[in-house]
Amino acid sequence: MAYCPKCGVEVEDDVKNCPLCDFPVPDVNDGIFSQDSKYPQAINTYEEDHLGKKNQAFFSITIIAASIMVIIGVIYLVYPWNHVLLKYIALADLSIFAIVFFAMGYLKPNYNFLGAYITVVITCLFVYMIGGSQTNWFLSYAFPIATLLYLDVSLFCFILKHTRHKSQFIFIPTNLILFVIVLAIGIDGIISLNVLGEVQLTWSLIVAVSGLCIIGLLQTIYHRIPEKTRRMLKKKMHV
Repeated sequence: MAYCPKCGVEVEDDVKNCPLCDFPVPDVNDGIFSQDSKYPQAINTYEEDHLGKKNQAFFSITIIAASIMVIIGVIYLVYPWNHVLLKYIALADLSIFAIVFFAMGYLKPNYNFLGAYITVVITCLFVYMIGGSQTNWFLSYAFPIATLLYLDVSLFCFILKHTRHKSQFIFIPTNLILFVIVLAIGIDGIISLNVLGEVQLTWSLIVAVSGLCIIGLLQTIYHRIPEKTRRMLKKKMHV
């Protein structure tokens, strides 16, 4: 049954006007809406509005970043100041601009994340080149750790994508713990390789054993709790 949108009285499905107040009753079963209809088809404009605001924000950020680069260039050319510091400021300006671009999601998620990783690596490389450090910390620490973090996050996203339909209040903590374990082992291996000349895992083993025990405990609790309790937890945690 249909209802009058003005007075709320119940009317027949084929009635065009309310018999009580004579207000036009729209045909909800008709998917075609004319331009003269008082009840046009609803259109979701959120994406367009969101994109417009995002473009405005990015345009403002671009103007600010370009202005900073112009100011730095003028100071570098006409004022005898600390040129090394100016190079660091210019590098930071470009790096932040690139990170903001990828963070705003103009590309596909995988490309945005890859672009952010490349930006971090290039930034570290230029910092190393500008500073002229005697130690090769870029190849020894910066590049391996950045690559490790990129691969670890990619692995976490891959696992999360394939387990998102399962119980989130168990699998999300499990995936996070696995992420921490892999990251800890990788960092420990990189540090020991550069300091001792070989991979010797120490503190990361404690992290790994503790994390695996917690994962085992979570999985045991999840698979042993009654189905009623499991549904209650899902409802309480909105997952």
